[in-house]
Amino acid sequence: MTSRTWDTFQRIISALIALPVYFFLIFFDQYYTLGILLISLAVTLSCLYEFYQIASSKGGGTPFIIPGLAAGFVINVIIYMFSFGRVYGFERYLAIFDVRIVLAIFVFLGVIISALHIVIRPLSDGIFSLATTMFGIIFIVLPFSHIILMKALPDGIYYIFILHLVIMFNDTFAYFGGVFFGTHKTGFPVSPNKSWEGYFSGMLFSTVVIIIANEAFQIFFDRHLFSLPEAILLGMLLSLLGNIGDLVESAIKRDAEIKDSGRIIPGHGGMWDVFDALIFVFPVFYYYLKLKGV
Repeated sequence: MTSRTWDTFQRIISALIALPVYFFLIFFDQYYTLGILLISLAVTLSCLYEFYQIASSKGGGTPFIIPGLAAGFVINVIIYMFSFGRVYGFERYLAIFDVRIVLAIFVFLGVIISALHIVIRPLSDGIFSLATTMFGIIFIVLPFSHIILMKALPDGIYYIFILHLVIMFNDTFAYFGGVFFGTHKTGFPVSPNKSWEGYFSGMLFSTVVIIIANEAFQIFFDRHLFSLPEAILLGMLLSLLGNIGDLVESAIKRDAEIKDSGRIIPGHGGMWDVFDALIFVFPVFYYYLKLKGV
């Protein structure tokens, strides 16, 4: 068995094991819908830790890992309480779980890591250590934790499912489109071997799948989520955002001269390698739905 065949086999097995667990916890509504909080915590904290490890490998300083992870944990809990507090009768606690507290978390985190840097770290590379600690939370934790906010929307499950379908089809057909039809390279410094044919294949099938899913939900579940023009535009937009998230992670890894963000998922690499395309997609899609009036 060649190394590429073995890698493909590992990817398939990992997906067959992990995907059912992942979607079960997303759809799980028992125990105060804690499944969605667990998913967000697992993904954001794992990706954040991998980002901190990548930043540390640069040798220009070390992020404050424990304070950063602790802040990421608290932010997830705050967003969860804000999203589901009224649903489960936690009104008396909501005053102390206002989403504006997220801003306070950043202020306190800044104070804590600044004090730690003054006391236990050399002054050299301080800008790098402080900036990467904060940036990881802004870039990873805040965007992906919008999955909690989306789950709390009416028909939130349907929107989350469509979003994952679009990104999975985008990644899959961008790969195959590039393999079979890719002749015009993008020339992007971060990923010079990827082709325009690959990207357009991914966008095409993303658009097709959101149209089909939208019609299927209307036929089988009586859920009219989007108009046809709206579905087409969303398919193209979400595909574009997914590609940007993937390229940004690739740029960071290339800067650190590493191939994968981690090794937690056999055949796939790290958690960030799997969820990079969803980082920008969740918040943009969520705020689009809110502007739409969902």
